[in-house]
Parts: sequence; structure tokens; C-alpha cells
Amino acid sequence: MRGDRPESRRWMGLPGWALAIGYLAAVAAPLALAAASGAAPADIWTEAAAAGGMAGGVMMLLQLVSSGRFRQLSGRIGIDVTMGFHKWAAPVALLLILAHPILLAGPVDSAAPGRLWAMLSAPRLWEGVTALALLIVMVASAILRDRLPVRYEIWRASHAAVAVLLVGLTVYHVLRHGFYASEGPLRLFWPVLGVAVLLPMLTIYLRKWRDYVRHEWRVTECRAVADRLWALTIESGTGRPLRFRAGQFAWLAAMGRRLPIFADHPFSIASGPQEGTRLRFVIQEAGDFTGRVGEIEPGRVVGLDAPHGSFVLDDDAADGIVLIAGGVGIAPILGILEDLAARGEKRPVRLILAARDPGAMLEPPLIEPPLAHLDSRALRLVDEGADPDAGLRQGPVRPEHLREALDGLEPAKTVAMICGPGAMMSAMTDTLFGLGVPLHRIHFERFAYDDQATSIKDRRRLRDFRVTGAAILLMAAIFALR
Repeated sequence: MRGDRPESRRWMGLPGWALAIGYLAAVAAPLALAAASGAAPADIWTEAAAAGGMAGGVMMLLQLVSSGRFRQLSGRIGIDVTMGFHKWAAPVALLLILAHPILLAGPVDSAAPGRLWAMLSAPRLWEGVTALALLIVMVASAILRDRLPVRYEIWRASHAAVAVLLVGLTVYHVLRHGFYASEGPLRLFWPVLGVAVLLPMLTIYLRKWRDYVRHEWRVTECRAVADRLWALTIESGTGRPLRFRAGQFAWLAAMGRRLPIFADHPFSIASGPQEGTRLRFVIQEAGDFTGRVGEIEPGRVVGLDAPHGSFVLDDDAADGIVLIAGGVGIAPILGILEDLAARGEKRPVRLILAARDPGAMLEPPLIEPPLAHLDSRALRLVDEGADPDAGLRQGPVRPEHLREALDGLEPAKTVAMICGPGAMMSAMTDTLFGLGVPLHRIHFERFAYDDQATSIKDRRRLRDFRVTGAAILLMAAIFALR
């Protein structure tokens, strides 16, 4: 018996292949319209510059809708994938746009030096140069965000404001100076695309503001449940429940003023969806906001934007369930456990819970009740202070612990849910895959995608991103060489 799932999948959005095709079609659209305009191609340098500018411009504009807050896009593939692509695509778009003025200047000519500088310093191109400078600053600040002495809320608000400004400058520059955009369908394409990416962004923030005002979520409890871990419980003042899936997360504004739409932070919901009027979060002290989480008092009205994420257990064909949590990664796992217990799950459930020391281990009253209602077996590991008599074995999580969790289960028919530090998720993914658990049954959410991604699942996703980039370069080359 799997139990009845309380929430439908109507919100789940488009599959990855459909999103990839739509993305490539959007990038190809201006190239195809320009090629079909009937205008005679110029020299290869000018055509390559136009191709880079159009492809990079579309990619830059599409960044506004690939930021992960749109459930229609990230609902099925996961916010980690959409955010990963968002971060990967930004420097690619920047390189294409940088190539635009460089290619327009053409090959270096000793008889006419300084053409590139003359172009960049020309007053009539101020909007294009300004857009390029802002884009460079924007991408650099995103890559270096963790090193900048700027609060996350300030960086986030400025990031959004600059993005809106970039859309306006880009569209204006193309319409004013674009050879192919001077007339015909392309003159309409760029304003339409600009509006198409701005409206969803503005709508999402206006909806957040509306929901923050309309729904009266109030703090009922905030207490320590482990060293630097706090359980924050909120209740709906309107009696209207939140419909969500176990394992999803919410954007929560719980400190200071609740209305500013850039002051919320993502936290996993650490309770089951059966009681949607009462939500619990397990929050770790780690940053500007979370360092003061213990100061939140009962009665405070908070803002909530939810649900988000696809870290949900919906593999009904699996015969066994393995849950792995490291540190604060217990939050979504706790919600999944409560949901499984409430739905009368009959499949065997194996839990691996890892922490740095006994004091950082989540208190038993939160974790034991759902385990008691399941065919469960739990393995608790600590890096320091192991005490076998207290049920705390020596960590960190190693292959032998995963083999123990899989004992009695058929790996090919087992689903694994992993939440914890990035290195841990990578190691667990590769080890489980090596032990016979299929990749499509290993689930985690990651928010950093680059060439340092280490798990085989990360590398395959990054490969897909690169294939998309190669397809865009191929389209630009075909346009330039036509």
C-alpha cells in the first residue's frame, strides 16, 4: 500500500525536453526572421556580430524567467535545475554579447587602429555600451556574491532592478541600431519579447505582495531543537490551508518588515501536508537572517510564498525508500517522514541521519513518532562524540552505511532522497548509483552548477546545458555563414 497522495500534480509544469526546445526556439527566432527578411547578407564579420548579438540578447532577456520562482517552468524539473541553468547561461550570454562589438570592429587593421574603442566611446551608442557594462557588473556580482560585503537582500533587489533596466536598454538599442530590426517582423519581435519576460517577473512579485497582505501567517513557536537548529512554527490566521507536497520549500519573510518582497528566504517545510494551516520549519543559524532566528517571538506576522521545489517522493513503483539527511537537511526529510506515516505507508523506510556531533542531532521527539508508525530502520551518525550505547555511530556517512541501509532492499527498485551539504549529496549519489540504485530514483536539490559539480547526475545535467550552448553556437554560425 502506498497511501493516497493529498495533492494533485496539476502545478507540475512542462517537462525538461519541452523547455529545452522552447528555449532554443526563442533563441533561433530572431536569427530565422533576419535570414528570411530578404536583406542581403553583409560581410561575415558583420553577420557573425549580428548573430552573437541576437542570440546573446535573447538569452539575456530569458534570464528573467529562468530564475526558479516560476512553478510553470521549475515545477517538474526542479528549481535546482532551473537555477543551475540560470547561473550557467548568464556568462554564456555575456560572452556572446561581448563578441558583438568585437566582431563588428572586424579584424585588426594596422591602417585603422582603435575601431573597437571608437565604437564603444561613440555617444550615439550610449545605451548599448551602458547595457554591456551593466551586464558585466551583474554577472560578476552574481558569480562573486558570496565574497561581496553586501547583504543578500540588497544584492537581490539590485539584481532585479538592473535586470529590468537591461531589458529596456537592450530593446531600445536593437530597435535604434539593429540592421535587421529596422523593419519587418523583427521590429515587433524585440518589444514583444521584452514584455513577455517582464510581465511574469512583475506578476510574481505583485502576487507575492498581495499574498503577504492577504494571508495572516503568524508565529506560534520558535524553539531550539539542536545546537544552532531552530524549529519555527507558523499558523494561518485565516484558516486557509496551504496545499503543498512533502519535501517542498517556502520563501519566508519572518524578520523585520514582512512586506518588502526581497526580504524573504527559502526554507524547507519540515512538516507533513495533512495539516496545511500549521507549518513547521527547521532553520539553521548561518547568515544575516538565520543568525537572529532565535529572536523571533510568537505572534509575529510573517510573509509566505509557497509551495516551491520538486524534492518530493512520487515514485510509487519503488519497493523501498531510503532517506538521507545531513545537518539541516533533515528539514524536508522530516516532512516526508510525517507524510509517509500519515498516509499509512507500508514500504520499508530506511533513514540515515548525519550530524557533526550529538548536540547537532535533531531532538528525538520530532523524529521518533513518524518512524514508529513506519516499517523503518534508522542509522544515526556523528563526526565527533560517537556513542554506540546511545545509538550514535561514528560518521561521516560511508559506503558501508549505505550498504547497511540497502540491506533487504532491491537497489534497482529503491528510491533515495538526499538532502545535506553539496559534497555529501554528490558522494551519496555516486555511491548509491554504484550500489545499483538507478539515477532517476536518486533525488536531491542543488543550487550551485559549475565545472566543479562532482556527482554523475550533476555531470549529466551540466552536459545537457553544454549541448544547449553548442546548439546555440551552431545556429549563430549557420546564420553568419549563410
